[in-house]
Amino acid sequence: MAIGIGAVLVSVTTAANAGVAEDKAGLAAGLLNASQQLGTALGLAIFSAIATARTSALLTAHAPPAAALTAGFRSALLACAVFLLCAAVIGMRAANSRGEPVIRPAGTHAAREQVSAPELAD
Repeated sequence: MAIGIGAVLVSVTTAANAGVAEDKAGLAAGLLNASQQLGTALGLAIFSAIATARTSALLTAHAPPAAALTAGFRSALLACAVFLLCAAVIGMRAANSRGEPVIRPAGTHAAREQVSAPELAD
């Protein structure tokens, strides 16, 4: 999981900052960090609520505490897997809108050309 998160965070940061003007780089970084923190807090709240609701329902039905807790975690992890699958589908289907024209300084190969996001990251 640590390797995957490291790879995702680096690529997301690179993609979020690609094509951003130098004077707007701080704003883009701030928005990225705020959205990551908000998403983490919201995800934790949602999945904790799912686990707690399922565990409480089973405890109310007089299920053994260990079984109720396990079922609560299972429900939260299943919901997490569904959210991750949806995010993966959205990520794969999202259009790349980073093909705006980029003005390059005089003396380069082309003063104005179309550049895609992967080329900007280099």
